[in-house]
Amino acid sequence: MKNLALIGLMLCCAAGAATAKSPPLYPIQDCGRYTVQNDMNICANANEEAADKALNAIYKQVLASRPADKDGLRQTERIWIQYRDKTCADQVGPQEDGGSIWPMDIANCLQTETDKRIRSLQHMLVCSAGVSVCNPH
Repeated sequence: MKNLALIGLMLCCAAGAATAKSPPLYPIQDCGRYTVQNDMNICANANEEAADKALNAIYKQVLASRPADKDGLRQTERIWIQYRDKTCADQVGPQEDGGSIWPMDIANCLQTETDKRIRSLQHMLVCSAGVSVCNPH
C-alpha cells in the first residue's frame, strides 16, 4: 500500500512539474484582462517590445562574451531577424486579410519567436566558456 501511495505522489508531482510554467524572461502585461480589441493590440505590442528589449540586452552580453565571434554573431542575428519576420508573416498572413486582430496576432508571434531566441542566446552565454555540460559529446 505504501508503494501505491508513493507512486500516486510521484505521478502527481510529475504532472505538476509538467504543467508548471518557466519563469518569465522579462516583465510582461496580462493582455487577457482587456476586452476591447484595440486595448489587446496595444498590450500585445507592449509585450513584444519588452521581448525585443530583453533580446537586445542578452545579445549585447553574448557579443561581449565572444569578442572573436562578433562578425559571425551579427550576421547570424540579421539572418535570424529575417527568419522571425518571415515566419510570423507566413503564420499570421497579410495585414489586409487579418482585420482588427492582426496587430495582436503579429505581435504575439514576434514575441513568441523572440522568446525562443532569448533562450538560445542565454544558452550561448552560459556555454561561452566551453563548459562541458553545454556540449557533452
